[in-house]
Amino acid sequence: MLRTFELIMLAAMLVAAAVTYTIKYDAEKQIAVIAKLKRQIDSERDTINLLRADWALMTQPSRLQDLVAIYDSEVQLEPIKAEQLITSVDDIPERPVDDIQKIISGSDELLASGVLEQDAMTTGSIANKTGGNKKNVARH
Repeated sequence: MLRTFELIMLAAMLVAAAVTYTIKYDAEKQIAVIAKLKRQIDSERDTINLLRADWALMTQPSRLQDLVAIYDSEVQLEPIKAEQLITSVDDIPERPVDDIQKIISGSDELLASGVLEQDAMTTGSIANKTGGNKKNVARH
């Protein structure tokens, strides 16, 4: 009886030792992963700081002024004059008509002339102009 109990306890200790070793090994792997991620984060922070310093260098007013002087014939930059500023919405010029706007305006004219037929399908929550049923109306 005593021998059986000792063997059971020995087996339990071996299982507990194996489980403890496995848990410790997994924890060490996770610690290594965390350390690697911390190194990557530090590297990314260093890269961000380097890029910020590079941006500060690139946007120095004296450097930009020198570049404007070098490429003045190509870019033709001039200081803004007070007369150039728009003071009201009426001063904004109309947008020129592009191809899409021509197509859209042309479809209204074609509908009005009867060349195109009006779509009979009800979409969304807009009811049919012919007074159709409201079962196709979207509910919110």
